[in-house]
Amino acid sequence: MKQPDSKHQSLSSLRLLTILEYLSEKRAPARLTDIAKDLSLTQPTLLRYLSALVGEGYAYQDRVTGGYALTWRICRIGHNLESDLNLRSLVGPFLNDLSEQQNVGALFATERGSAVFYVDIAFNPGNSLDTLLRIGKDAPLHSTSSGKLLLSAHTDAAVERIITEKGLPKLTANTITNKKDLRKELAKIRENGYAIDNEECEEGHKCLSVPIRDYTGQICGAISAFDHSDVMSEERMLTELLPACRKTAGEISARLGYSGGSST
Repeated sequence: MKQPDSKHQSLSSLRLLTILEYLSEKRAPARLTDIAKDLSLTQPTLLRYLSALVGEGYAYQDRVTGGYALTWRICRIGHNLESDLNLRSLVGPFLNDLSEQQNVGALFATERGSAVFYVDIAFNPGNSLDTLLRIGKDAPLHSTSSGKLLLSAHTDAAVERIITEKGLPKLTANTITNKKDLRKELAKIRENGYAIDNEECEEGHKCLSVPIRDYTGQICGAISAFDHSDVMSEERMLTELLPACRKTAGEISARLGYSGGSST
């Protein structure tokens, strides 16, 4: 029996993925004729893929309308990927590369409980930066570059709620503790697509952060580069580290299913 060549296998895989994405966007079971028309597939070809999905439990055929829809079994794949352990496995190599290539510390952070949660960190092997940042710990959103970036993705009402709940505690002489100043800072971050921590969380420590986006297109985390303040000039951050961080963020965002080009 002749084995399918790699080109045919690739086309088959792409068709299957296209069908899965199509069904995932439908709010009700879709008819065979409509799917075939929308995806430019013949009905016999489409039926083979749908039958395979139904047979494996990833889709079902509605008894009343005859339409096809996905089951929640597809969610198990996503659920397995959402754990912190899987995130660390995914972002770890990117953080190590960024740290080694730019000679900085690098971290990946998300928001949890209206605070910054550090998922993974690659410390700069070239120095002994004494930092409070540790995997599994958190920090206030308003005092770090990654936190401010995550906060900038919220609506004004949500920001007000978080401030009311958490306050704006002063951690250093540079910490933003005024709501008006924080709103201005968030507006600047939204416009520029990056955030800077100018010794606002820890004295002697500066940090630059850019957004990570997932398959929904929303900001789900931040990638950051940090180092001693005396080697983190504005010129270095904007001309060297910002492009490098954005490149890394784009690669991580693509792994998280984002397909909108630049993640900024």
